[in-house]
Amino acid sequence: MRFLLSLFGMLSVTCALADSPNLAFKSAGDGLFEFDTGVFRGRLKADGKYQGVYPLIDAATGADLTPPPGVFSPYRVFTTNRRFGNGARDWPTQPRLLDNGGVQVYWPATEHPLEMTAVYRWTAPDTLDLDVTVKPQQAMPAFELFMSSYFAKGFRASVYLQGDGGKSAGFVPVDRPADSQGGYVMFPRDQAAKRLILDGRWTIPPSPVDWALPRHLALPLALRRDAAQDLTALMMCPPGDCFAVSCPWNPDSPEAGGYRSLYQSLFGRDLASGETARARCRLILRRQLSNEDALCSYGEYTAKPVE
Repeated sequence: MRFLLSLFGMLSVTCALADSPNLAFKSAGDGLFEFDTGVFRGRLKADGKYQGVYPLIDAATGADLTPPPGVFSPYRVFTTNRRFGNGARDWPTQPRLLDNGGVQVYWPATEHPLEMTAVYRWTAPDTLDLDVTVKPQQAMPAFELFMSSYFAKGFRASVYLQGDGGKSAGFVPVDRPADSQGGYVMFPRDQAAKRLILDGRWTIPPSPVDWALPRHLALPLALRRDAAQDLTALMMCPPGDCFAVSCPWNPDSPEAGGYRSLYQSLFGRDLASGETARARCRLILRRQLSNEDALCSYGEYTAKPVE
């Protein structure tokens, strides 16, 4: 905690943000909402079928930056050694436009004993915020919402990890070491989070995952960077809202096959029946974004009072 407080003090720098044109979503049919920020355009799909933000088009090049189900697609829902269905991205929804231009998506407790509400909102032309609230209808120990985001080929991952071998914390490329096994790696924030990950939830079929768990997070801060486009997708959460970040190992070449995903494990704590809990995430998509710029943006995000 002392490390986090000292780091936040260092990050209390004002970063320049782009001017804000019309950032509002617009209705585009049942459960579909389009956006055009002047920098990115695309659609939020919230119709109960493979939900997420896709396509996501770079206005400068016309390139689609994400394959289905896109970014901020709610995926696995867990409690201790239990998974609810295959993925929340296919749960029935009740979406609506908000007066501030955002979209509220509500998942009623019909198929599973959990109410969930997510608000998607563009807060700058290159910045998408997600605010998630959950309310279980029964006690849910070690509750987790596993949030997924997928990016196009060329985007290589780095995660902000605690120092190793006397080094300071920093962004570390998720490159496969020679002695690694399996295709996926997860970085928990501490030993308690690691125990939660290993409590049996990831052994449940279909698609169980045997995670590599090599190092601990310093902050829930990760990026995928496409060097050819000089474009960075920076993903972040407040420290208490996310207990692990995960992804596949970086492929040997930018053109290689496979997923270019980033996952955020949200909540990670016991929830009583009827208790309301909240977690937040932010995606920044920006050119010429250095690692120092990324830390500056994170400092601004976490320093801003929660609305």
